[in-house]
Amino acid sequence: MRSLIAILFAVFYTPVMLAQEARPLYLDPENAVGAKASVLFSDIKLIPLETTKSSFFNNTTDFVVTPDYFIFLDGIGNAVLIFDRQGRFVHRYKKKKYALQSIRYIPATNTLFVTGKNKNYTIREMKAQQLVAQPGKRNFAKYVSLELLHLDKASGYKVESLPVPKYALAGLIPFGNDYLLTSGRYNKYIKDTVAYHLNITQGNQVKTTYFPYLNLPKLAPYYEGVRFSIHSIPDGTGFLVQKEFDNTIYKLTKDSLFVQYRFVFPADQSMSGDFLNTLYKSNIEYNAARNKNNKVISTYSSIMEHQDLLFFSFNRLSYASKSLLFNNTDNKLIDLSKITTDSTVYFLPPAVFSRIDRQDKNHVYTRISSTELLRERDKILAKGEDFPDEVKELLKNYNKFDNPIIIQLKVNHPGTAP
Repeated sequence: MRSLIAILFAVFYTPVMLAQEARPLYLDPENAVGAKASVLFSDIKLIPLETTKSSFFNNTTDFVVTPDYFIFLDGIGNAVLIFDRQGRFVHRYKKKKYALQSIRYIPATNTLFVTGKNKNYTIREMKAQQLVAQPGKRNFAKYVSLELLHLDKASGYKVESLPVPKYALAGLIPFGNDYLLTSGRYNKYIKDTVAYHLNITQGNQVKTTYFPYLNLPKLAPYYEGVRFSIHSIPDGTGFLVQKEFDNTIYKLTKDSLFVQYRFVFPADQSMSGDFLNTLYKSNIEYNAARNKNNKVISTYSSIMEHQDLLFFSFNRLSYASKSLLFNNTDNKLIDLSKITTDSTVYFLPPAVFSRIDRQDKNHVYTRISSTELLRERDKILAKGEDFPDEVKELLKNYNKFDNPIIIQLKVNHPGTAP
């Protein structure tokens, strides 16, 4: 039986006919080099976010950079907070009865796609699968809200309600006039033997599918569920996608899915080739195989291409994580935690560079909280006799009740290796 399953996986596991194949890049994250901040960055700007009773937040669930705004989803306040690019607070959006879940910027329409879940309904994954497979005449808008927040001051930041298809229960990402949907695990409510992890949907119909798998009961690893990291390309034309335990970063566009980067890490940091080809009898057996080596890299986060650079973080099964910068020009790998801070970046604590996860055409962005900055302020000011007066005033007047400071960095191109 196990041999049969291995053969079936060989047939079905291929994710897609790739439009192009990237050459493998052999890298060792443990030996990634550091760099001086002045080598990596040529310019810095500190942008304090205005703090008022309406704009204060201390729990960032999501953060979006647009041409005109910095936008935050506040998990505790259950609100969308909009600041202009100078840090001035301009608008706050809340929704009654719904817990806001996610925000996505849509460049083509200059709108913010906002999802929410009704606080009166707790729908677990298996129940959601059932409701999607057997929708009947349900009105799914009572469970989930999909809205467009127009980022236009003249319109008063108008909110437009969108139709809610059944797939909204599983979480949707806007993709032009369609949606991107991930399906992580076996679904006993559908009859198909072959299912797909990645689907492009329109309304209640599936248009395009990627990453096929066998939809058989308790067939691990799909028994537990497979996670995907999906990150928007800034111009809105597609996504960078990574599948759990796959050290490959794919680029998904309207027409194709292809390999953008194929990293080959040391064997003790990669899941063995036969892991996905084994029929495990139970979750206990599956977890034992999965956790055999806690150095294995499982999922990526904060995947971001910026000109000739790739910023990304990864997590290990041990829950350890690392943030890296890959230079596509010379194939150098830089450990962002090893950046040596200097006057170019106002001697900010090195930890902020591991949080670079947003960008525009010319800059990348990170942020620092009041707690973190106040802990280092005296050391920073002691070294910063030549700082601009506005920077000195900002640091001196900053207090623990202030919102975070956005850090805008201009990266040196090409070449970032020390």
